[in-house]
Amino acid sequence: MLALRYAVLCLLSASASAMDSSVKIEFEATSYPEVSDSTKFEDNVAVGIEPEFKSSFNDGDIGFNFTPFIRLDSRDEDRRHVDIRELHVINARGDWEFLVGISKVFWGVTESNHLVDIINQTDLLEGIDGEDKLGQPMIRISRSFEKTVLTGFVLPGFREREYFGADNPLALPFAIDNDPVFQSDDEELNIDFALRFSGFHGIFDYGLSWFHGTTREPTFVPGLDERLVPQYGLIDQVGIDAQATSGAWLWKLEVINRDFDDNRFGEDFTAAVGGLEYSFYGLADGAFDLGLLAEYHTDSRNDASTVIFQNDLFIATRLAFTDAESTELLAGVFIDQDDDSTSLRLEGSRRIFGDARISLEAQGFSNIDDNNVSAGLSNSDFIQLTLDVFF
Repeated sequence: MLALRYAVLCLLSASASAMDSSVKIEFEATSYPEVSDSTKFEDNVAVGIEPEFKSSFNDGDIGFNFTPFIRLDSRDEDRRHVDIRELHVINARGDWEFLVGISKVFWGVTESNHLVDIINQTDLLEGIDGEDKLGQPMIRISRSFEKTVLTGFVLPGFREREYFGADNPLALPFAIDNDPVFQSDDEELNIDFALRFSGFHGIFDYGLSWFHGTTREPTFVPGLDERLVPQYGLIDQVGIDAQATSGAWLWKLEVINRDFDDNRFGEDFTAAVGGLEYSFYGLADGAFDLGLLAEYHTDSRNDASTVIFQNDLFIATRLAFTDAESTELLAGVFIDQDDDSTSLRLEGSRRIFGDARISLEAQGFSNIDDNNVSAGLSNSDFIQLTLDVFF
């Protein structure tokens, strides 16, 4: 692809200048205490390796970034994979910025789900929370104004969504065909386009986005041998994300409208997530800050059997300690307002040994209705401990 070739040529040029490098090695241990199915494993260990190489040349006007990622897993062969998170050249010229290569882009403001975030494919092999993303080939052009930024994207090349192997407790409750169906005749080579206008005014930060191309989120249709076939339709999606900051209050909102070019590939819908966060600062003589969060999810499809967040409430508390180790803890609960299906989530992290970081992630599923889309996870509670070491 043109973007990748250009990035490689710039890498050769950058090699003549100073190259800064670092490596993150991630040691991960996961336990599934509720697993009773003998076909699924109850514990697992994995290693992730993510080196990063950065350089600049032409008096700092041009930057280069190369960040590959390797996952090694003791149990799940499907989870063993390699990805290029970043491989791009970026050039800043006054109010303009140009990026060519592979990169990651994040859009969104809410805590529990990022509806507007559509540029990169979700890397589900790294976790079910949807926070990890695959690298996306792109050409990105941005123009900055006084309080706003206009950014255009050309996205040549599509990344399929991958899933856990059948023996992983977090796998989907059905077999998936490895040969997906695309609406576009160009399949993975279809070129997508996106625009985003973002800025701030007073207490408000906002973003308006538009995407045209292959959806990152497949739907499934019956195939052979009782397998379900992922299908990727062409969509137009418009999105709004906004955040208002007023003292200790944060008000957040994300709204999207997604239209399918052919309704055989998916149902048109509108979805939203919005809520608030209030923070108490300097509690216990300044030992920590306490945040209280509440967010509500709605989706016009209103089908709990196929849509994760169609009428759900998320309530959480966040602790941010003011210690030198940057200790943080987030505990929250998702509650389906239709059938009372509940999911508990805990995230925490703390720096240790100077540059290392230890993280805890846990999720439990309670009172899951048999007709809820999360029914296959009802016995898939997990606790994951991660140690990140930086060199």
